[in-house]
Amino acid sequence: MYYSPNMNYYNRAMNMPKEDNVLELIKEAMKDERHDRIKYKNMMDMAKSEKVRKQIEFAYNDEGKHYKMFQKIYFMLTGKTIDIPAPKVEEYSKLIDAVETSINGELAAVELYRKIQSMLPNMQLRDMLFEILTDEQEHAARFIYIYSMLKD
Repeated sequence: MYYSPNMNYYNRAMNMPKEDNVLELIKEAMKDERHDRIKYKNMMDMAKSEKVRKQIEFAYNDEGKHYKMFQKIYFMLTGKTIDIPAPKVEEYSKLIDAVETSINGELAAVELYRKIQSMLPNMQLRDMLFEILTDEQEHAARFIYIYSMLKD
């Protein structure tokens, strides 16, 4: 599918109440994806075990894919490209602390992405969100697994 001015998705998105504006939520999601990718790179550098590093790497790679998918969704809704600057990422002295916050972050992302998915105007866009949602659920499971490996 391609963007067509006749689709009028942008006008529908902009007429929603501000707190429910799908375009603003997509921008928030893109910021979160950029943040998490940087965070997961830092976590891979902190990992002493190759087994742990490989688990984090799955999420790291997916976050880059998700960012591009959100860019595509935004373009399909508006006909405009968007790029979100890299946000500041918190530093952790212990990997387990970063893992714990990542579990909560991935679960929060699932909630946000469900909201976005419900606001999208067609099945193709909702299917893209479904892929992202299921990846985020997998990330949460992987981080729970990592947490159990690191917990003494």
